[in-house]
Parts: sequence; C-alpha cells; structure tokens
Amino acid sequence: MGFTKTTKNRQKRQSLYKTIHYLLTYNDDEIDRTHHQHYVYREIWSEDFSAPVENLLTRGVDVLDIGCGPGTWILELGTKYENSNFKGIDAFAFFPSTIKPQNVSFEQHNILNGLPFEDNKFEYVIMRFMMFSLSLKEWENVINEMVRVCKPNGWIEIMEDDLVLHNRGPRTDLMMKIIIDELERKGVETVITPHILEFLKTNPELPNIANDERHIQLGKCNKVGELYLESLKWGAKNLFESEHLFERGLRGVRYDGLIEDFVQECNEGCTFTTSARFYARVNKKHVMGTKKNSSKIKEFFKKLQKFKKFKILKKLSPV
Repeated sequence: MGFTKTTKNRQKRQSLYKTIHYLLTYNDDEIDRTHHQHYVYREIWSEDFSAPVENLLTRGVDVLDIGCGPGTWILELGTKYENSNFKGIDAFAFFPSTIKPQNVSFEQHNILNGLPFEDNKFEYVIMRFMMFSLSLKEWENVINEMVRVCKPNGWIEIMEDDLVLHNRGPRTDLMMKIIIDELERKGVETVITPHILEFLKTNPELPNIANDERHIQLGKCNKVGELYLESLKWGAKNLFESEHLFERGLRGVRYDGLIEDFVQECNEGCTFTTSARFYARVNKKHVMGTKKNSSKIKEFFKKLQKFKKFKILKKLSPV
C-alpha cells in the first residue's frame, strides 16, 4: 500500500515537472537552497521589493506571491506587515501548512492553467525566480494573468536574472555551456529579462514600466559576492544532480571538480552578473470610458432618447 502511494506521488510530481518545466529536483536540499537564495538577494537589493508599496503594505492590502516556493518571502513580509493579507501559490506544496502568521495562506496550483482568482483581486502581485519554470510563450501569458488579477492602480513586480556571467574563465565557460545547452534543450530561455520587458510593454494596462539592476561581482571581493557565489555553486550542484535536466549524463565531465574550478576562477578573476527587477502600476480603464467605445455609447444614448420620446408620444396620443 505504502509503495503504491509513493509511486503515485512520484508520478504526480513527475507530471507536474513536465507541465511547468521546473528542472531542479525539489527536495529538502533544494528548499534549503531557496531559503539561502532569498537572504542573498535581500543583501544584493537591501530590500525585499522595489515597487513603491511600503505604505500600502503598512495600511493593509491583499498581496499575491506567484511561485512562492517554501514561502520565505511571504512569511517574512506577513510577519512585518500585519495589516496586509498574503497569498502564496506554487505547483509544489513545500510551503508550511500550520506554522505561519494568521495573515498568510498558501495554495497549490499550476499557474499555467491561469491564476485561480477573480479579476481585480490583489493590490500587489509579485513573481520571482521563475526562469526554470516557464517557456517564453508561458511568460507572456503569466504576465497578462498578473495584470488581470491586480486591482486598478495596484502594482505588479518581477525579479529575474539572466543566466549570463561576464569575464568568466575557461572552466566556467565549459560549465555554463553544459548547463545552458541542456536548459535550452528543455525550452528554457536563459536570457529572459529583455523578453520580460517586452511583454510588459505590450500590455496596454501597463503604461509606465520601471526597471532597476544590480551588478554583482562574484567571489571574495566582498560579502555579497561571496554569498552570491555560494548560492550559484549550490544551484549548479543541484542542476547537475537533477534527473529532470541531465537525462543524457555529463559525458565524462566530473561536475564536482568543474564547480570547484568555477569557484576558484570567480575568486581569482572579475566575474560578475546582473540581477533585474521590473515593476509597474496597473492602469485599468472602465469599458464605458474608453475611446474605442465612446462612439458606440453616444449612439446608444441617442437611440434611448428616441425610444423614451416615442413612449411619451404614445401615451399622449388619443385611443
């Protein structure tokens, strides 16, 4: 019985992996890595968000975190902003079910089926670290869904990094080539930030888009660089060990030695990368107020006035 249940659970998780393209093996070690990643990015950005929503969160609003993972971001903000309500969704239920603030809730859901919320539900919608989960076309659909569930004058925010390391050494080059080749074979766009900006710009309800960047030098040059390199090393290890990515094996390349060489080259050189955030205020116009429909509205009211006049004349006419 136990074996059958375990097999069914494994099949269900494999089906989800195939559906949402998440290519890391989601186990306890990967959960620990995502916790570590959260705190590294807090050091990089000195804040948990860039959209100007501090006053909203303090006052009390509804917040949605898409792809929340184990819930590190949402749990911390839920504790800090007690007047706001935070909802986290993810395809995998690795978030806490009991020990959490009262204003925090989680839901297991595959976002490729659309967001399970009504229009204009949240004042703030955020999504981070989804490169390994979405194809290029899926990115556009999910961004449009973010806008749909966001209230008029609310905010959306996206944070992602391109899988690009500048000033890299030869062993780092080899490691990156192996990883990127496999990711692209799986349909992952490894330079995603230009596409995110383009998808945001093509949405008519996002007239003003802001973006910000942080350049991160890897290695022992500073504390942030050291922490970030540790995060990349951990992520590379989990990618190499992922059964969902390297089905064909590494063709004789010892990945542990390759990763150590990568770390050494970063510590000795000037390897750096970039992290990007995009945020925008959602400007939704009521249908009755759009220029597109204004002529139709005027025509409707003209017909209505004629109809009312006809009814009045009919009442006054003798039988």
